[in-house]
Amino acid sequence: MTAPPRDLSPSAPADRRGRAQQAEAHVLALIRDHALPPGAPLPSEGQLSAQLGISRGMIREAYRALAARGVVSVANGRAPRVAAPHPAPLTDLLSHALRGQPASAAQVLDVRRALEFQVAALAAAHRTPAQTDALHASVQAMREAGPGTDAFIEHDLRFHATLAGATGNPLHGVLVGALHALTAHSIRGGLPHYADPAHFGALVDLHDALAHAVAAGDPVAATGLMREHFALAELAVSLVPGSPAG
Repeated sequence: MTAPPRDLSPSAPADRRGRAQQAEAHVLALIRDHALPPGAPLPSEGQLSAQLGISRGMIREAYRALAARGVVSVANGRAPRVAAPHPAPLTDLLSHALRGQPASAAQVLDVRRALEFQVAALAAAHRTPAQTDALHASVQAMREAGPGTDAFIEHDLRFHATLAGATGNPLHGVLVGALHALTAHSIRGGLPHYADPAHFGALVDLHDALAHAVAAGDPVAATGLMREHFALAELAVSLVPGSPAG
């Protein structure tokens, strides 16, 4: 008997993707309904294939798609696992959304302000000794790096990432991390202002005071200092020649 012809109709790729999406939805429901934590193992390709009646190739495609979205972690020789929250997928989304229409340093500050006021308050309420130590270390590293250096920007970003982690809410870490590249852009926008040693010293001292307020468990003081920080950053950006606010 002659074998039936392979389906080459336009609907075939759509059907294939539909089966992979079915597997994705099943895994997402499994994680949600069982509240699986990061690192928890998920069914193997073979197990899901038998359970759902979908080929292993489709299951593999589903897991790859979920890995690209930051939902699962896949590696050769081990079962897929629930991935820890990570900002990379959101970073990619923001980069795509802003393609051809980049955000200005002032616009980045507008977005960060609303988020980081709350971050400062929550960090003061939930920080750990290790996190306060990390904040102080970042401040010292910023001071030693000096103004206008890539090292300074990296330590400044680490300071804010540590604050976000200290809130105890993983979503803050994801959101602050997703803004990492845009935050670096806004920091660079104000660097000419901080070339003056007095202005640079004031910036680092403000971070130092914020670190101490968080370490002291004072949400009100931490929020007030974060407000001062953003006022200073907005001033620095506005003074840059050619900036929208300048």
